[in-house]
Amino acid sequence: MPAPPSLSELQHAFAQVLQGGEAPALQAWIAGHGIDPAARLRIYRHAGYAIHVDALATSYPALRRLLGEDSFDGLATRHAAWHGSRSGNLQDYGADFADFIAAQAETAAWPWLGEVARLEWLRQQAVLAADAAPADPAALLAALADAKGALRLHPSVRVLRSDWAVLDLWRHALLPDAGAPDPSAAQAVLLWREQTQVAMRAITPAQAVFAQALYRRAPPADALAAALAVDAAVPPEALLQPLLEHALFAA
Repeated sequence: MPAPPSLSELQHAFAQVLQGGEAPALQAWIAGHGIDPAARLRIYRHAGYAIHVDALATSYPALRRLLGEDSFDGLATRHAAWHGSRSGNLQDYGADFADFIAAQAETAAWPWLGEVARLEWLRQQAVLAADAAPADPAALLAALADAKGALRLHPSVRVLRSDWAVLDLWRHALLPDAGAPDPSAAQAVLLWREQTQVAMRAITPAQAVFAQALYRRAPPADALAAALAVDAAVPPEALLQPLLEHALFAA
């Protein structure tokens, strides 16, 4: 009888099986107890797929509603088989799901599905982000007056600029009173966390560019220049308005 594999070899072979591969040498070291070792491994594989599908369903409820449960579960199972999770934390799983959805032949007729998925992943990031105290008004005014100063957004703030009506599509999927949108109407969305809930609102392209620049820690003057390149007529106070209205500057 061959020498038993090492623990690391067993773990590698088992992981390979869970990812949909084959590891015939592993079966000799599995106690069947009335179940064929290959069948026992398939049970673990299918259970692993189910866990990952459930994780994606939790992170992407609007996408699941738009696709239909059967189609979503089929695509999620394929993603689990092809990609799997590279983290021990299931909350990290699914970061690439929007790209995966956009690349599938079945979704080519609905290119906005991938964008809805991107919005939902930003919601996941917003809800899990760190907390921070709001900025002191005097310090905020000083930072705004300093061309080279830094404005820090709340860690939960995220921005999505899309060629599609992502916010309206998300609302249509999950809110019963939301009407059917025109998917081709471009939208920019500001996301942030209020207590334990994620809030979202539509903003202008210039406001989105301004917020994205601040998110990257650009000085206010650079963020303003980037926004003016999108809309030369936008007043600076309009760029600040959604961020000030929801107290999204952090100390």
